[in-house]
Amino acid sequence: PQVYRSLVEGISEAIKNKKNKIKLCEVKNSNTYIIVEKQEWKGSLDSALQFYINEEEYEQCSKIKNLINKL
Repeated sequence: PQVYRSLVEGISEAIKNKKNKIKLCEVKNSNTYIIVEKQEWKGSLDSALQFYINEEEYEQCSKIKNLINKL
């Protein structure tokens, strides 16, 4: 799903910019965001990795593993 793609992109940018949290998505038209704190990133990336393994999207798997290694 799109949420995993947003998660991977958000964490990638946060690592580059030395941030401690990401805004995953906005609750529809509310100016309220779903925030993922740094301590939750590994578990979230593990879930995304499992999804992409099941989908056989190995390029995404490689990107996610690299992000996990940077944490």
